[in-house]
Amino acid sequence: MASGVGSSRKPRGLGVALLLAAGTAIFAGHSFTSGPARSGRSSYAATRRRVQIDGELQPLLSYLLVKPKEAVTATKSGLLLATAKEKPSEGEVLSVGPGEVHKETGVRVPAWAQVGMKILHGKYGVEEVNYKGEDHVLVRDDEVLLSYTGDEPTLETIKMPRGKVLIKLLEESGETAGGILLSKGAMKSDTTMGEVVAVGDDDLDKHGNVVPMEISVGDKVRFRYGNEVKLDLGKSEFRSVEARECLAKWSK
Repeated sequence: MASGVGSSRKPRGLGVALLLAAGTAIFAGHSFTSGPARSGRSSYAATRRRVQIDGELQPLLSYLLVKPKEAVTATKSGLLLATAKEKPSEGEVLSVGPGEVHKETGVRVPAWAQVGMKILHGKYGVEEVNYKGEDHVLVRDDEVLLSYTGDEPTLETIKMPRGKVLIKLLEESGETAGGILLSKGAMKSDTTMGEVVAVGDDDLDKHGNVVPMEISVGDKVRFRYGNEVKLDLGKSEFRSVEARECLAKWSK
């Protein structure tokens, strides 16, 4: 069940610019109305973490408007589950910004995600909004961990974003790394070694040119850090990792 995503990455700035057709602009989590302020004071209709939006919303830059997936409260066998404290970090992409403009070259790099995609995303860089009476989130395109088709992500239905790979962590079965026996401590859930099981599209540089991936499915890799991805595939643990965070690769 892919209902949660963990990350060891530090949070980014949450300032988000939105374009609203109803004459209200929101920037960095605050609402400013274009009409006269009441009682001589600015009218705040938002908080830092969640904003109320009544007009038409269009994400800017590389932000995505995502409708979160409802949390599952029962298993397939009917067993009731405790209500999760954290909202699922997954949902469907409803609209996509035009892409980020590189500050050095001025080239606009389009977002990878597309409308209709079901995605898992990181926790950081997410802005909660109440849009048309329902909860939504604004997510940066580079915080998308993977997309999938069907009801749940599996190795057969997932697609990795541009410049990212999915890594299965080495298990405690005594797998070796190039013939070197790993200690149990090196194979805990915080390990940074594993096997590549899915590879995303080639990345783009600051000029918008394609940068070929140097990692293939089946490679063993050492990486610096990645985002936890929970897949219903037995006891295996997975990480969504940016290819540039992989330090070395080798084959069996």
